[in-house]
Amino acid sequence: MDPSDTARCPRCGTGDLDHTTETLNFQLPGSAVIASAAVPARRCGRCDGVHVDEATAARFRLAACCALADAGVRGGEALRAMRKALRLRASDLARLLDVTPETMSHWETGKVPPNRAAFVAVCAMVQDAVDGRTTTRDRLAVLADGRVPPGVVRVDLG
Repeated sequence: MDPSDTARCPRCGTGDLDHTTETLNFQLPGSAVIASAAVPARRCGRCDGVHVDEATAARFRLAACCALADAGVRGGEALRAMRKALRLRASDLARLLDVTPETMSHWETGKVPPNRAAFVAVCAMVQDAVDGRTTTRDRLAVLADGRVPPGVVRVDLG
C-alpha cells in the first residue's frame, strides 16, 4: 500500500484505515508444512478490508521460504517459490547456478530433484535478501560472468 493512500481504502475508496495485524500463511503445494507470521496491516472501518503493503508481503514470502527450507522442505516447488520470492526469472537463476534453463525447468517441475548444492545456494540468496544483502547473488554473478580476478585483493579485518 502506498503511504500516500493511508487515509483511503484501496478496496472501497472510502473509510478510515486503522493499524492492525494480519496473519499471513505460506504453504507449498504438496507440503504439510505451513509458514505463518503476524504482519502489520491496515483495516478499513467501512468495508472491513485488510491491506498488507507489498513490501511487507514480499518480505514475508522471503522469510517464509527461509523457514520452510530450515524445516527441511525441499524440492522443485520450494525452489520455484524461492526463485519467485527473489524476483528472478528461471533463465537468470539457471545462469547464476551454471545450469541450463531446461535443467532449472526439470528441477522446478519435479522431473528431477534439485541439485543439493544449487538448492543451498538459492537458500543462501533468500537468507541474504531477508537480511538486506546480496552477497551470495553477487558472488554467483561474478562466477557466471567469468570475470578475471584482480592480482591483489584487499582484505578488511574490520
